Amino acid sequence: MKNILEISTREKEDIKIIDMRGDFTLFADEMVNTAIKPLISAGNTKIVLNFTDVRYINSSGIAIIIGLVTLLSNKGGRFKGYGLTPHFQKVFNMVGLTQYIDLFENEEEATQSLCT
Repeated sequence: MKNILEISTREKEDIKIIDMRGDFTLFADEMVNTAIKPLISAGNTKIVLNFTDVRYINSSGIAIIIGLVTLLSNKGGRFKGYGLTPHFQKVFNMVGLTQYIDLFENEEEATQSLCT
């Protein structure tokens, strides 16, 4: 199905990097529930979201991201992200997500920000 968001997780030292591919819509909720929420529930607070291969994010996708941000914030963490297109960077800024997700140009910058 074309609308499905694929999520894979990898580690770089104690940092979890979430690689996403596809569309971040209502259909992403199940993937997020099985791939990302358990990491947060397990106490991981150093999480980087890779949006490089995310083609589309709609309002339902934004709502899912807000839920993730809230969950991680309650655990004392803050997401780092990279790879958002300029359009979606603007959308994140407009809806206030950039107050809760630090955006970077690339993975190296995002992971380095967690090491300081």
